[in-house]
Amino acid sequence: MCPSQSVLNRTKNGTLSFCHHSKLFHFAFNNLCFELYEWELEKFVAYLNQLDVGYWETELSDSLHQRKIPIPTNTNHLMILINAQELEELKQLLTQKKTFQWLSTADIDYAFMEN
Repeated sequence: MCPSQSVLNRTKNGTLSFCHHSKLFHFAFNNLCFELYEWELEKFVAYLNQLDVGYWETELSDSLHQRKIPIPTNTNHLMILINAQELEELKQLLTQKKTFQWLSTADIDYAFMEN
């Protein structure tokens, strides 16, 4: 990790950090990675907070995908899809409040074999 970068928050599937040199927030969530300035991050969080989960789950109920909540991008033909649980975790990650939760056994991706 770059010495000018500090971790602000962490969840099961993501990390939010800030680079003091470039003044960019970096966050990785599942297989997505973003670099945003403060004003972009604020707009993104505001967008996430106004999403109507019930509407999208009803609207896309016939979709083949298990993730029903769309997050549009500026790139044509690219849409990020998440589910309600991922949306809540993403909001929690981006609040910048360090929150620690104990992992349950279901959260640990480990193949346990007794010898």
